[in-house]
Amino acid sequence: MTRYTKNARGHYLIHGHKYEMLEGSRAQVMHGTAYKTSGGLKKSEIMMNKNGRIVSRKKHLTAKKEKRLVKAGYGTKKGKFGFVKLGKSKSKKMRGGTGKMLALNPAPAVQVDAMAAEV
Repeated sequence: MTRYTKNARGHYLIHGHKYEMLEGSRAQVMHGTAYKTSGGLKKSEIMMNKNGRIVSRKKHLTAKKEKRLVKAGYGTKKGKFGFVKLGKSKSKKMRGGTGKMLALNPAPAVQVDAMAAEV
């Protein structure tokens, strides 16, 4: 691990770029006044999302692939704008499985006692 040192003016000179501080907030890293965040994210590893927040690039891309709304039963409908809650016919999770697991593993038969039946 490289240990960076300050120059005479109190700035860090790293790979030909001058930084006022080594660690800073995400905004300071984006503006170029700090080299990295306290979590170790450099400028190449962070980005601005559509809401204007500075987020981790890697985390942003993995969350995009997750498809949370689709898993929760939301999807697109013709004539509607954006995602809408789909009915049971559209959502695989709400419909339930294909029934293969039930056929392979039938529920154990419940035996009733003769005495318990009389009472």
